[in-house]
Amino acid sequence: MMQLLAITLAPSSGAFFHRWRFVALALAATPCVVLLAVRNPEDPGLFPPCPFLALTGYHCPGCGTLRALHQLLNGHVLAGIDYNPLTVFFLPFLAYAFFAAMIVGIWGPRLPTVFIPAGWIWTLLVAVIAFGVLRNLPVFPFSLLAP
Repeated sequence: MMQLLAITLAPSSGAFFHRWRFVALALAATPCVVLLAVRNPEDPGLFPPCPFLALTGYHCPGCGTLRALHQLLNGHVLAGIDYNPLTVFFLPFLAYAFFAAMIVGIWGPRLPTVFIPAGWIWTLLVAVIAFGVLRNLPVFPFSLLAP
């Protein structure tokens, strides 16, 4: 009898922790977002430099993301685009994916499933790699992509 009771209680307790991990993640992320909004990543000391830039001297596709997010959180959209246009472009999609996963994790499957074909994913990978290469070219239109 005790073994049957333990089996029936285990999924519900696991489901409770599964549901509230998204809330805990959102509560943990809130101070980080506030810190990023208040403290400029260009000021030395708090935020580490990009390891790819430090090792190679080239900008990775993510270089300038913290500075772009800082500018966006302070209402400067064009300055955010100047630091990393790829981040600003993909931020609404990432925010939707996070909130959709949070809603599904807390209240159950209520949102329609989005199917992304493999060709789109490969195209996205090629676009990110091309962005990383083009932003390091010292030619006029592409030099504007560097942070």
